Amino acid sequence: MSVTSEMASHIYSGGMPEEQAKIDAVLSEPVAEPKLLIWRYAEPAVIMGRSQRPDNEMLQRAAAARNIPVQQRGSGGGAVLAGPWMLSVTLFLPTDHPAAELGIIDIFKWFEAAWLKVLLDSGIPCQSVDESMIAESKVAAKAQKVEWACYAGLSHGELVSNDGRKLLGLAQIRKRNGVALVSGLHLSPCEWSLLADVVADEPSLGENLQRLNSDCFSLSGISADTLLHPLVDELIKALHEASGHLDVI
Repeated sequence: MSVTSEMASHIYSGGMPEEQAKIDAVLSEPVAEPKLLIWRYAEPAVIMGRSQRPDNEMLQRAAAARNIPVQQRGSGGGAVLAGPWMLSVTLFLPTDHPAAELGIIDIFKWFEAAWLKVLLDSGIPCQSVDESMIAESKVAAKAQKVEWACYAGLSHGELVSNDGRKLLGLAQIRKRNGVALVSGLHLSPCEWSLLADVVADEPSLGENLQRLNSDCFSLSGISADTLLHPLVDELIKALHEASGHLDVI
C-alpha cells in the first residue's frame, strides 16, 4: 500500500506475538522497497531482548501477573512492556538502501531525525541524547536495579524529555534480506510495576522505571487518541521523504 493522505488510518491493532510474526515474515524474503509497519498493542505483553531468555519461572510469573505473553524479539536490548500505551513503528529497508549501508549508530541517527521533527511539530517537547547522557543512564539503571529493562537506559538515536527521561526507544534487526529499524513511543504512562513483577519478581522496581521515563501525554497534555493519527500521518510523510519511497504494510 502506497503513501496517501489517509495512511494514518492504517494502524494495526493486535497482540505482540502477532506483530513479531509480521516482522519475521517481512524479513523472511528480500526487502525490495522500504516498508513501514505501524502497530498499536491491544493488550500488555513482555518482549525480551535477543540475549535474554525467559525461563519457566518467569513465564509462570507472567501468567500469575495477568496471563500476559512473554516472547523474545530479533533485536538486542532489554525487556520491554508493550501495551495500549505504546506505538510501535518498524521501518524495513533493502540491504542496498543508502541508509541501510550506514553504520549501526549513524542509521539510528538517520531514523531519529524524522522522529524528532515529527514529535516537536506535534507539540511534544523532547531532545536527542549524547554520549554523556547514555553513559550516565547506564550507571543510574544499574544503581536502581533495573538494568534488565530496555527503557531504563539510553542509546544512540533515542529521544528523551527535556529533563532527560526516556520517551522513544530504538532497536534494529540486520538480516541477509533487509534491515528493520524498530521504534517504540510511549503515548501515555506505562504499567511499569507489571514489567518489574514479570521480569524481576519485584513490582516495586516499577517506581524506579517510572522515574526514568516519560510519555507524550505527560509532556504535552495531549491524549493518545487525539495525538495518534496526526502524528502517524506526519511520520509517514517524513519517512517517505527520507527513504525516497515507502510502502505502508
